[in-house]
Amino acid sequence: MSAEIREPDRSEAPPLARFLGEYALAVFGEAELSEDEVRHWFSLPGIWMRVAVRNGRVVGYLDVVARADGMRFDVDARTLDRNIAEALLSAAEEHARPQAGHGAVLRGYAPGQEPALAEVFARDGWVPIRHFFQMQIELGDELPEPRWPEGIAVRTFRSGEEARVYEAQMAAFADHWDFHPQTMEEWLHEGVESPRFDPSLWWLAEDGGEVAGLALTAWHHSDDPHFGWVAVLGVRPAWRRRGLGEALLLHSFGEFRRRGATRVGLGVDAENTAGAVRLYERAGMKVARRHDAYEKTL
Repeated sequence: MSAEIREPDRSEAPPLARFLGEYALAVFGEAELSEDEVRHWFSLPGIWMRVAVRNGRVVGYLDVVARADGMRFDVDARTLDRNIAEALLSAAEEHARPQAGHGAVLRGYAPGQEPALAEVFARDGWVPIRHFFQMQIELGDELPEPRWPEGIAVRTFRSGEEARVYEAQMAAFADHWDFHPQTMEEWLHEGVESPRFDPSLWWLAEDGGEVAGLALTAWHHSDDPHFGWVAVLGVRPAWRRRGLGEALLLHSFGEFRRRGATRVGLGVDAENTAGAVRLYERAGMKVARRHDAYEKTL
């Protein structure tokens, strides 16, 4: 039986969150998103959202976010049904095509254990381009203490520092694969306006008043009070190769454990050329999931 694909409204956050919870349990074996997190999506700038509904029940989800230059459209599709996956990806393409520049691409992701999307990607001309890891660490009783480079002072974020932290994050990632700077509006929605934002979990490493590196952390999207999440870990180029990234990571682990966390996770480009995967492995993290990225030229 086919499903209706339509735009949801904010009042539908609860059933959408229930569907996404069922999806996460089937694919990951655990919760992934809280209802507050799903409700927050409705306020994200530039997001185009659709749900697939069958017999009054949500059975699929799609959003598309266009890059400002119209050359890339990020597609988040989630369903356990191959036919619905095909319909959602077709809807994404129909939405993007009138806005797309010459040579623009759709980019979507499929978790390694996901049963529907990868097959549809392959069948409909999407090409695998990259893979990413979610890495995690179980926090034991003994954690190494961070060793800070000389001259570095660490403190938490203060209100009013949004612009300098935004600029430091953009500078830390400017030489990473496929980097495109967020707008300040996008960064604010993703960070300080998120329901998970806690300024006491945003760590700034300073050298003489300059932000040398940062670890922007929060509790996991599922609201699990024992699962910490490192959303951003970055070091600006002038301060690299001095152990600052590892020190920020270990500092984050220790702070999360102090607050009751039993594990911490983060996402990373598996082909990161700066050695991020090796850094995380040295700190005791292991690969928990793999996500494969696919593109289709419009």
